[in-house]
Amino acid sequence: MNFKELFELGHSRLFTDQVVQEVITHPERMEELMQLFAQGPVQITQRAAWCISVIAEKHPEHLHHYYELFIKLLKDKNNHPAVARNIFRALQFTEIPEKYQGKILTLAFDYLNDNSQPIAIRAFSMTVIFNLSEKYTDIVPELRASIEALLPDASAGLKNRGYKILKRIAKK
Repeated sequence: MNFKELFELGHSRLFTDQVVQEVITHPERMEELMQLFAQGPVQITQRAAWCISVIAEKHPEHLHHYYELFIKLLKDKNNHPAVARNIFRALQFTEIPEKYQGKILTLAFDYLNDNSQPIAIRAFSMTVIFNLSEKYTDIVPELRASIEALLPDASAGLKNRGYKILKRIAKK
């Protein structure tokens, strides 16, 4: 199966599931998928991104070699929003290695506090920060302040995520 040719055929759940199954069955193919994700073009990046987020949810261990790439891609604000959206979505399901946690936390706060970012990116980055706050409890006040600052003008989806996380913070 040629991932790029499959992605060029269109954007569908069937194609995504085929690629995900191929990577799960043959983990060495993850590198090929990540190259398509990182190198584009935009349409291919978006389709590969969906596969990566599904893989992260089902088999987060497949992402262990790609944290540096994720950080590099998140730093580049010229990438299509699908890149950041799916990286943060994937990071929700992973145990981020300690050596990358600080950089990812900084980037997640940057995206969360940037009103120009799409709702999904901000919601997923909020969850990544919350997950890391389990280990780094000193970031909880900053997370709470960020959430409270965005709530007045937030969309329904972002408010929902924000209130859920605030409730979970209150239970700590």
